[in-house]
Amino acid sequence: MQYVHKLKTKCLDLEAGKLVALLHEHDAKQLGILPLDRIEIRNPLTGKAVVTVVDTTQTMVRAGEIGIFRDVSASLDGFKDHCDLDIVEVRVVPQPQSVGFIKKKMDGVKLADAEIKAIVADIAVNKLSEIEATAFVSAVYMRGFDLEETVSMTKALVGNGGRMQLKHGPVLDKHSVGGLNGRATMIIVPIVAAAGYYVPKTSSRSITSAAGTADAMEVLASVNLSKADIKRITEEVGAVITWGGAVDLAPADDKIIKIEHPLSLDPEGQVIASVLAKKASVGAEYVVIDLPIGPEVKIKSKERGEEMAKKFVVVGKAVGMKVEAVLTDGRAPSGPAFGPALEARHVLEILEGKAWNNLAEKSCEMAGTMLELVGKCKDGDGYKLAKEILVSGKALAKMKEIIRAQSGGTGITASKDVPAAKLVERICTDQDGEIATINVRSLINIARIAGAPADKLAGVWLHVSAESKVKKGGCLFEIHAENKEKLGLAVKIAKTSPLIELERSIIEKFE
Repeated sequence: MQYVHKLKTKCLDLEAGKLVALLHEHDAKQLGILPLDRIEIRNPLTGKAVVTVVDTTQTMVRAGEIGIFRDVSASLDGFKDHCDLDIVEVRVVPQPQSVGFIKKKMDGVKLADAEIKAIVADIAVNKLSEIEATAFVSAVYMRGFDLEETVSMTKALVGNGGRMQLKHGPVLDKHSVGGLNGRATMIIVPIVAAAGYYVPKTSSRSITSAAGTADAMEVLASVNLSKADIKRITEEVGAVITWGGAVDLAPADDKIIKIEHPLSLDPEGQVIASVLAKKASVGAEYVVIDLPIGPEVKIKSKERGEEMAKKFVVVGKAVGMKVEAVLTDGRAPSGPAFGPALEARHVLEILEGKAWNNLAEKSCEMAGTMLELVGKCKDGDGYKLAKEILVSGKALAKMKEIIRAQSGGTGITASKDVPAAKLVERICTDQDGEIATINVRSLINIARIAGAPADKLAGVWLHVSAESKVKKGGCLFEIHAENKEKLGLAVKIAKTSPLIELERSIIEKFE
């Protein structure tokens, strides 16, 4: 028999984003527990119970009380409105078995399929404390996953969230490992949907870039779609471009990503599992992965890109998807725009036939690869077909359908209607020459200093490309901002940083 402590509940009108309860230090001693230990809180009237992590206090609750956060009260039947009047039964819960598996990984021991499933299941239902979950992410970062562990992790993430089943098919999807500007997704998706396929594209917001796909799409339409909305719109229109964080398609993965972000941890095996789990969760059958290679993006070398590409293909097959991974050039900017509104406007310009550059080329190449993968055309003919769909205006028409469906008909469907920033500063060259290098990462940083992506209209617009010639006084790029102080700081840094370099006749001097 286990000791059960009866406590009066006290509602705390706070959301912790996890299951936490507050005990007075006296009651914690009675139960023999310390902060971050676990307790089960049981509603004796309904039998409903929930496991939470404990924190202790001398002031926020009195002895004989237990502080119930909104996250916890919502999980206990009958406690949503008047939990101050209720008595609950509290008992100590032992440490989950998965904590032992995490320690194994920290020691460099390969985890079995069942062990990874247990860890993921406990993360999904908040059985692990933040410290324990962070220890797991750190262990994977330091020790890595082999191929079998990556497959197990992918299957565990998918199994924990389930798959969305569309009425129609085939279902296609794509993902870029990222690090560049441009928003090719917003061109690729309408091309593929216009070819008759279904693309329930869930995208991310920016973490370190000037805009994520969800940030740019949000300039044109709503991206906070429910799972039911994603399914309905995709079945009706053929595609969505929405924010994946608005729905629990792979809830354990979302929790892991939140842990990874503060330290920018991107363990390769976890990245592959995360990407493919998200694709599987929307029912994707055919997936193309874009792996940009370059000194300023996430994948620095062709060798590492090739290794990741092969793993994506193998793991995709293991979870029932046909995956093709392609290495792309990440050395140059993908189009001239950096920032949500600027990138959204430029996407529409390409769809409208007003612009053609390396972003348009890449979008057609990627869309063509997807069409070849699904068998719409022979290998080698995909680019031509994708370009025909783009040039014909069918992709633009499909994008307008998507925007209207996601925004209830109130979205922006023309490039001329995309709002512009109030403040613009031109950065010009002080000499004649030919552009040698353009530092993509530095331009992204300038756009972020100017306010992007939080300020949707802020960003950078390039006026030059590699190998183009410039005259003294010619404009290299514009900085757009909504805030005068942010603009001033961005301009100051832009004028003192080597963002764009010209060719030099003298390479090196010897004395």
